[in-house]
Amino acid sequence: MALTLRELLFLPPEIAELARGTREMADNHSNSSEFYRSLATMSTWQGQAAGAAMNSMLMIAGLHEVASGQLKTAAAAMDRCETDAEAVANDVRDLLNYAAEAPGVQVNTDTNQLTPPDTTHLDAESAQKVADKVADLEARIAKALAAGASVDGDLAQAIATATGVPAGDTPTSLQDLLLPGMSDNGPLAEGEVRNLGPVAGTGAYPGIPGIGAADLGEIIELPNGQKIAIFGDSYTGDKQGDGTHYPSVAVPVTFDAQGRPQFGKPITGPDGSPNVLFPLPKAVAEAGANNALPSGSIQMRDGRTVMMVVGTNTNEGLAPKGGSWLVEVNKGTDLSNGRGLVPVDVPGGKDSWKPWESAPAPLPNDPNHRASAPGSAPSQISGFEADDGNVYIAADTFDRNQGVTMYRVDADQVTDRDAWQPWTGQDWGQPGQQAVDVSRGQAFGELSFREVEGKPVLSGFNATTGDVEVRVGETPAGIFSAPATTVAEGGRWGEVGKVPQNYGGYIMPGATLNDMGVLVSQWNTDTGSPYTVGEFRVNPKQ
Repeated sequence: MALTLRELLFLPPEIAELARGTREMADNHSNSSEFYRSLATMSTWQGQAAGAAMNSMLMIAGLHEVASGQLKTAAAAMDRCETDAEAVANDVRDLLNYAAEAPGVQVNTDTNQLTPPDTTHLDAESAQKVADKVADLEARIAKALAAGASVDGDLAQAIATATGVPAGDTPTSLQDLLLPGMSDNGPLAEGEVRNLGPVAGTGAYPGIPGIGAADLGEIIELPNGQKIAIFGDSYTGDKQGDGTHYPSVAVPVTFDAQGRPQFGKPITGPDGSPNVLFPLPKAVAEAGANNALPSGSIQMRDGRTVMMVVGTNTNEGLAPKGGSWLVEVNKGTDLSNGRGLVPVDVPGGKDSWKPWESAPAPLPNDPNHRASAPGSAPSQISGFEADDGNVYIAADTFDRNQGVTMYRVDADQVTDRDAWQPWTGQDWGQPGQQAVDVSRGQAFGELSFREVEGKPVLSGFNATTGDVEVRVGETPAGIFSAPATTVAEGGRWGEVGKVPQNYGGYIMPGATLNDMGVLVSQWNTDTGSPYTVGEFRVNPKQ
């Protein structure tokens, strides 16, 4: 399968991760070789059996040494591939920038096809300039694809060296090399998952204009049909903490012919600007928070979206110490007016804000650590209004230390958190009663609870397994009776086919039960990069 321009843009970081993982495996084999040699050398055994054992240990040491050498050779070849791939990616960026200059020529990075502008209104000289530019671009694309194919072939040979599998038996596309079984062509088989790569944040092209590092990105729809993506902490640099900070940001989003999200310029502003997305209520600031982050949304049938927001402190991690509150996106919402999304007014003059109830939860490196207290008010939610007139809400805690609970509420009372009826394990209880953990002892983080083709679907981050999972149920409260499909599996950095330090799991608009788009975040907390949002497609088990 021929590479695409989009894949060429993503070559360098993927190869770098592969090289790092290969080098780590080489070091492991080298250490094993030294261990067996030292064991044989230091042994005081005597006799024929002892001699046989020592020979076996030396043989095993030699095998580990050979494997280490092969892996080091492969890693060095991968390093060269990364350098070459970076040059190819730069060439692609240059030709895309050139294409965007007047007269603009559209480049489809998924098909490598060009769409020139309409020249019927131009004079002969101007039309010829467009034709010359198209010809130039076609030549540059062909050259970039040829260079990419060369890198791809060299990478296949490097992988063959590392694995012992003949290069002729290895896949020919980068995606199949690094993510076997995840080609983006054809319908998905039941249980199949495809990783389509980053769409926002580190490594994404074109990504979000002006923002190089972002996470979350849940997409909500305004009553007028416009869709916006809600990202969490975002930065103008290409890694977490680099550049100007946006304490959550709203970004317009459309979808291309392949259904992939295309983001516009941010609607809301960075720290210190007059139009931050979530202005801090007084009570939140008084509780010690200096930052506000999205923590899920409820989709209503009249076009409204009710969102939960939590207050955090950028100097103290992600504990929701500022509590949680609700905001509403409705037909009167205008995020460009500088007001941002403010807490909703609850009937009866009540406030939707709830303080954070915490309890001591000491950690080895933080004896004073606190976490959400058992039975505390939810600080992370997701839900939908069903055709029975009820709203069903899945909930947990923002700091990921508790399981999922379920609530039901009349649509006209959804913003009154004191009216939510908890699932008690047998029935929907009275507001104020304790909800039961429906996730069977598993702690969860981000949630996305939606109705898809008439069925409740729960996607989200399982903090116990370290995976983003999706479930298709028959009833909201029975969602965990359904089998889980792993969308993104955690693992070590550099481990092929894994998605280390993943989270999120937001179901995208247009999802069907056999082709569901899911947005998964990834953040390397040691290096700050990648800090990104990727698109996955899944046909979940039912």
